[in-house]
This record gives sequence, structure tokens and C-alpha cells, in this order.
Amino acid sequence: MLLLIFALAIDIGTMQLERLKLHYALDLATLTAASNVDKTFYSATGQLRLDPSAAIPTTRESLIQNLTSLRDAPNSAQLAGAADVVVVNQVPGRDPFSGASLDRPAVCARIRVPHRFSLLGLIGLGATEITVTADAEIRT
Repeated sequence: MLLLIFALAIDIGTMQLERLKLHYALDLATLTAASNVDKTFYSATGQLRLDPSAAIPTTRESLIQNLTSLRDAPNSAQLAGAADVVVVNQVPGRDPFSGASLDRPAVCARIRVPHRFSLLGLIGLGATEITVTADAEIRT
């Protein structure tokens, strides 16, 4: 019984550490993408908004780089490609993934990553999914 408790503590700690690393990677990716201002729209109207055609690929590229540096898994490109990325230019608005209130144009993203329990897998508790969301607004 004591070994099961230790295994649970180790596996839960490992999962929380992976979730934290994923959150940092996704935060950095959305912050990087939030700099993709639509310059043509700004020149015409004087209002800031994000360029979705630049912000979404920038989020994915940054996420690939961040995941590659954080994870041993070779499937960083696949995980980044499967991430949900949305640009919200209609403000005030809501983050479609977390429901957070947005008062400026923002890049919102969600990533789902499978997580395998190492020690608890020995007793039949296999895999779970870690879901992380992040958003970054334009700051003036």
C-alpha cells in the first residue's frame, strides 16, 4: 500500500511538472504571436488588430520550438499542428477555450497532450490527457 502511495505521488508530480512546462511553452508561443499586428488595417483605421494569417502560423512555429526544447518526444510538430489556435479581434470578447474576458485583440490557444503514467501504468492506470490553454493580448 505504501508503494502505491509513493507511485501515485511520483506520477502526479511528474504530470504536474509536464503541465507546467506545456503551459510555459504555450504562453511563450501566444506572446510571440501577439506581436503580429495587421499593419494595413492599422494604417487605414488607426485601430490595432491581429493578422490571423500571420499570428496562427507564428503560434504553431513558436510552439514547435518550445516543445522541442521541453520534451523528449519527437512529435513536437504533430502536437503543435493539432493545437487549437484562434485570433480574437472582436473586443470585448471571450477566450473560446478558457472563457477568460478579453478587452484587447488576442491570440488564444489550447493544446492537448497525452500523458502516460510510468509507475501507475504497472497496475493498470494507463494514460490521461493534459489540456493547457493560454492567451496573449496586444499591449499598447
